[in-house]
Amino acid sequence: MTSMIRQLLAIAAAAVATSAHAAMPVFVATCPTDINVDAGRSGVVYINGQKARVKKYDDNAYDFKAGYITISVTNNPGRPPDVLYTGKGRANGVCTVTGFENASGAGAAGGQPAHAGGTATGSIPCAQAKGQPMGQCPFSVERAGQGTATLTVSLPDGRKRSIFFEKGKAIGADLSQADGDMTFKASKEADLFRIRAGHERYEIPEAAIFGG
Repeated sequence: MTSMIRQLLAIAAAAVATSAHAAMPVFVATCPTDINVDAGRSGVVYINGQKARVKKYDDNAYDFKAGYITISVTNNPGRPPDVLYTGKGRANGVCTVTGFENASGAGAAGGQPAHAGGTATGSIPCAQAKGQPMGQCPFSVERAGQGTATLTVSLPDGRKRSIFFEKGKAIGADLSQADGDMTFKASKEADLFRIRAGHERYEIPEAAIFGG
């Protein structure tokens, strides 16, 4: 009996130790003043497309910093993390988590698994003209699952641009001769797709395509 109790205590201690060492939360969020946060599976974090510095306080508390923006994150295993931002002039507020993945690899975005189909909206860094600084453009995405999706961006001049993904790869856009330049180029750095469609440029977090 004593041996059995010891075994049970050892199992319980191991379970506590495992839960105590939670991984950095994987999520995508939008914050007031057009701030986008993408914390990917590789541990690389982007704030508005800029790679952020990560400061870990403990297994459940992190700060991400890029320029004058600080994103403070509190991990909630199995639930979306709490995300706050601080910006210029002591501006601050609560961010909205639009997709997350828990420690077991199961994700959610609006209640949907990370790799399932569904729809989502948000904003991404974009530039419409050659040499133009990146701004923010609203988007909507229709996901078929497993990295296959159509992401449609609303451009500042009112036009829309659809970008197509298949099995986690950007494969093209709905360019036409009317656009003048029909060049399509795509690359990926960590969890961020960098897209050129004609003269337009986009930075799309992986989470927008997979949902978490």
